[in-house]
Amino acid sequence: MPRVHINIPVSNLEASIAFYSKVFGTEPSKQRIDYANFRLDEPALHLALVHKPDFTGNDPAFDNGQHFGIELFEDTDLSAWKDRVKTAGVLPHLEEEDVTCCYAVADKFWLRDPDGNEWEFWVRHDDEGETLFSSTEASACCAPAKPEPVATGCCPTTPATVNSCC
Repeated sequence: MPRVHINIPVSNLEASIAFYSKVFGTEPSKQRIDYANFRLDEPALHLALVHKPDFTGNDPAFDNGQHFGIELFEDTDLSAWKDRVKTAGVLPHLEEEDVTCCYAVADKFWLRDPDGNEWEFWVRHDDEGETLFSSTEASACCAPAKPEPVATGCCPTTPATVNSCC
């Protein structure tokens, strides 16, 4: 079975291992003095953590709302993930219900790892983009648009913007 592979630098390997062990509900598949990985079947993910002592958590590749995510397909699965991480002591920094983002409506919660990487967990409820947005509108979600602050948003790594999240 194929797995998505993600390799991320971490400033504090022990803190990152503790965080991801709680998030995924398992210990690393492999661990060395400067490296750890989680090879998961559910979700099919191979997450590698590479210790970079000088890493500040400020990766320019993630300056524009980029983030990692796990799409779930049932509300009960989303609730189970959220309950498990909360019980393990990892508190979501944002919880959203019926939020419109990326041409879809979803319930979601967000976690932030020790280096500030954002993880989005969500269940999509409406994916009828054409009924939610006009593709000709300059402000359609995910299209470049001038940021305008709003009370809630869907990409918490940057200030929330009107219909230009993700």
